[in-house]
Amino acid sequence: MGCLRSLIIFSILLLWLVNPGNSYDVSVFMNQAGTLIEPFDVGKTIVYNVQISGASKSMLYTVEITVGPGPDQSVSKTIKKDINANGNSVTVQFPVNFQSSEFLSGEFGKWLGDQNRTETWDSAWYRVTVTSLNPFEEPVQAEDHTGKPSIAKVLEEFWDQKVTPRKGSNEDRYQYEVSVLSTVQDSITLEVGPSRSGPWTLVGTQSYTTPGIRQILKWSNVSLGFDFDSAAYRICGRKQMIFDGPSWPVDVEYKNSRVSPDRGLSDTPFNYSIDVKAAKAIDVGLNVWDVSNKRYISAGRQSYVNVGQWETMVWREINPSSSAESSGMSNYYFSFYYQGSDNPFSTTYEKTGKYSSGPALVAVNLRNWTVSPANGSVFTCYNYSVQVETRLPSCDIELQTAQPNGGVWINQGTATYSGDNETLVWKNVSLDPVSDELGNASYRFLLGDTVLGRYVGPKIDVAFRDLLYSRIGNTDRFDYKVKVRSSRPGLKIDLIYTDDGLVWNRSHQIQEYRSNSTEWQELAWKNQPWHKTIKFDVVSN
Repeated sequence: MGCLRSLIIFSILLLWLVNPGNSYDVSVFMNQAGTLIEPFDVGKTIVYNVQISGASKSMLYTVEITVGPGPDQSVSKTIKKDINANGNSVTVQFPVNFQSSEFLSGEFGKWLGDQNRTETWDSAWYRVTVTSLNPFEEPVQAEDHTGKPSIAKVLEEFWDQKVTPRKGSNEDRYQYEVSVLSTVQDSITLEVGPSRSGPWTLVGTQSYTTPGIRQILKWSNVSLGFDFDSAAYRICGRKQMIFDGPSWPVDVEYKNSRVSPDRGLSDTPFNYSIDVKAAKAIDVGLNVWDVSNKRYISAGRQSYVNVGQWETMVWREINPSSSAESSGMSNYYFSFYYQGSDNPFSTTYEKTGKYSSGPALVAVNLRNWTVSPANGSVFTCYNYSVQVETRLPSCDIELQTAQPNGGVWINQGTATYSGDNETLVWKNVSLDPVSDELGNASYRFLLGDTVLGRYVGPKIDVAFRDLLYSRIGNTDRFDYKVKVRSSRPGLKIDLIYTDDGLVWNRSHQIQEYRSNSTEWQELAWKNQPWHKTIKFDVVSN
């Protein structure tokens, strides 16, 4: 048995001695995401490919690679793999992530962490050692210290992408374009397909050659060799993005776009709706102007399925603001999509050229506003009230009034909301006695310069003018006269006076307005004592 073992060992040694030299070569190349074009993106894995060629027999090899980003060789990473060449060429792959912890110290770590440093990093190195199981074969090394591969912080953006025309068929010709901004040069390809899932057809490649500068790339006179409802296109460079278009035209009708309530606080839930009729099943999206961020936000999509029939689409409890206590006028529009498509084939704004207005977001919302009595004259004392809803801890609300057909607003005082008095009240408010107009007066509430709400009332159905007084001889008695008109016949009018400028009293001497045609009629109160100030008003029944 011992002789047999010695014979086997001797045979192996003899075989090694017969082939004492290295009979294979080692080469290294790098790639990233299938491309050999440098610089590589430091944010993605770089694959080191170690190729062993020329091996004449099956043999076990140990392949060791050490990779470093810079001149300090202590900042490095070593990886080993065992392979069997089987007498053929073989490629061993080593994926390396230069953002891993082994590489974050030294100058490379400073470059990687400094957002202001955008230059290409060209100090990387590698060393490969391939060791055969044959003890008589010397290890084979391959190394490079020339800065390969070059590495960059690749930032690449695509925007303003479009296809024109947006609607058409496979009989039309299209132009595609996209704006590109990148930190490195790149080859940008356009692919088209009948949907976002492909299959993709290559159109062509354009070169991005101006790192750091926006460049518009175009592909013209493109034909689509497939049928589609909503086609798609893919822009591929260091990054890849898919966009929708063109689309086959679909007839869409709509009406009755609305939002309720028409005003509220920033956290008030609003409901939006629209009636839609289309020639095929589509999706309908709502887009709402965010008054805080000053941009449109998507409020979601609804599926229209009753083809050829009117259907009401509803979006419930939508907030047109992303921050509390914001205020301003919002607006909205609707988008129409092929089902499954990310980009609309049409919008209500494109069809009409305008957005739907509302709701108004206010810091203070008003409810249950009232004025009483509901009708009277400019001398009648009215009481105004309103309920306040707000997230403010306190605020001052101003009441203003205007005469019928009048454009001048009169300040009637402020009331303070302090959190525990939901209802604000203004008592004994009189209107401008100069006016003799009949009709509806108006009132409004303000927070600073912001009008919170304007309302109609009271109805002025009694007017006075030409107030006269005359002394009777040398006595201290006077005659008082006034002209009256009203839409209510049979009114009883009383003389009201103050002698100290503070307390108003009724004379209880009633005169009756008897006209049935709202004509002016003069009423007189004769032989009255002197009064400092007088006015007139309707006596309630």
